[in-house]
Amino acid sequence: MKKKLLVLFLFITGITTNYAQGIFDDSIHTATTFGSVNSPGGEAVQNVIDQNSNTKYLDFNAFDGIGFEVDLLGVSATAIAMEFVTANDAPERDPTDYEIFGSNDGTNFTSIATGNLPCVSTRFFSRTFSFTNTNSYTYYRVNFTGTCGTSSINQIADVQLYESIGDSPVITCPANINVNNTTGLCEAVVNYSVTANDTEDGMLTPTVTSGLASGSAFPVGVTEVFMSVTDSDNNVSSCSFTVTVTDNEDPVAGCPADIMITAANFGDTTAVVNYTLSPTDNCVLINPLTDFTPLTNINGKAYYLSDNSFAPADAFNDAISQGGFVGTIRNATDNATITEAISKVGGAGDVLLGFSDTATEGTFVWQSGDTSTYDNWNPGEPNNAGNEDYTVIQSSGGWNDITNGSTYRYLLEIDYIPTQTAGLASGADFPIGTTTNTFTITDLAGNAVMCSFDVTVDENLSVTENSFSNSIDLVPNPTKGLITINSVTNVSLASIAITDLNGRILQTSTDIGQLSEGKTIDISNLAAGMYFIRLQDIQNNIAVKRIVKN
Repeated sequence: MKKKLLVLFLFITGITTNYAQGIFDDSIHTATTFGSVNSPGGEAVQNVIDQNSNTKYLDFNAFDGIGFEVDLLGVSATAIAMEFVTANDAPERDPTDYEIFGSNDGTNFTSIATGNLPCVSTRFFSRTFSFTNTNSYTYYRVNFTGTCGTSSINQIADVQLYESIGDSPVITCPANINVNNTTGLCEAVVNYSVTANDTEDGMLTPTVTSGLASGSAFPVGVTEVFMSVTDSDNNVSSCSFTVTVTDNEDPVAGCPADIMITAANFGDTTAVVNYTLSPTDNCVLINPLTDFTPLTNINGKAYYLSDNSFAPADAFNDAISQGGFVGTIRNATDNATITEAISKVGGAGDVLLGFSDTATEGTFVWQSGDTSTYDNWNPGEPNNAGNEDYTVIQSSGGWNDITNGSTYRYLLEIDYIPTQTAGLASGADFPIGTTTNTFTITDLAGNAVMCSFDVTVDENLSVTENSFSNSIDLVPNPTKGLITINSVTNVSLASIAITDLNGRILQTSTDIGQLSEGKTIDISNLAAGMYFIRLQDIQNNIAVKRIVKN
């Protein structure tokens, strides 16, 4: 029978950790605070070594970290690894760095290990970090510093130190995987192989402890996969790797065709033109916005996280200046989507929502005026402690009421429309002639395409001009170069002008005379495309015709 021990193997393919019996035993050891610690009674320091992830050690003074010491009661142990378990909520409170000390007199401590704790959103999540140490100690101190967000609170569920190196199973993860999305989807199917073997048990089958199994559809973004394997002696080894799926697919512009319309009345210089763009994307359409991080698009509402922090009242004003509102959350699905999106961009911490009771105490309403009745208050909230009139969403997705006394990043909500870079908006008065409209359509990954189309407004001709126009015939049209102008009424022309779609005159002819035998003009020098020919007779009637050059 093998001893239940711990070992950590480091492969180029991933980080491997092994778990066994720990040094701290809550039944015989007492943990004491180290540093300036302010813990509530139910979340005191002993919880950090009780190996019960449902309890936690919390410190309201995150500015100097959260630490503890344990007297092993004269028993000497050589620690070579530390297990760290995240607490039940608020990932922004997780520490980011650690330092481990050893002592044999409880007074003079030697630093034996330092390291970084990567931030994760998973709660009750256990990770083990190895370090080199050959000295035995009867006292150990562990201190954690930093926070994963802007929180002023540190918290930990459990910490355990391990000693010795034993005959544990060996597990091998692949290198970090990077793939592009499957065309048309916001995901990609990823296959990977994780192997494990043990000296006594032979080949073992690893299991997924966090992340997705091989062959699953991985979403766009980064997914961390943790694998573990247990041998017959309950020695556990684990390894991890990341799967990054990149969205490299451009949006579909959904651009309308060119629009040609005649002004409604004789003498009108403009015409109202309506058009519709129908852009689509395999993931999420959203415009870039200065000083804001794009999050997601829900039912035509674009959501952003402000890069800067504001007092709630100032955030409400800033959102209006951006053309939107502090964000509205309308149902549980939207709440989960926005919570996840904030987490993905590193927005751990309290984020301001547009839900407040500043107008009537106890009656929370959305700044946008939305009538949604959905809420997700944490237990006991809102409690209006200290006149709390505003609402934040926390990393857990729960809501809490807060005062106007601190600053927060805020959720911005704006109606989504593609970014127009030239032309006029739908429903505008378009002038006689041709207006080119261009739009840029961008997705969450930054992929962008351009949409461009022309709106051509023709004059509404008088009865005389309409008769004149109807008498003119152009052949051939389309043409490769030569085009003949004929008239069934043998009108007499004063001038001819060829223009492009923007109204620029490219060539002219004057004193044409009667069209008894037609008039041939040469446009072979023009590039292929659409043009206008403007004809004026000696009575100053005007006709405009389209011609196509092949």
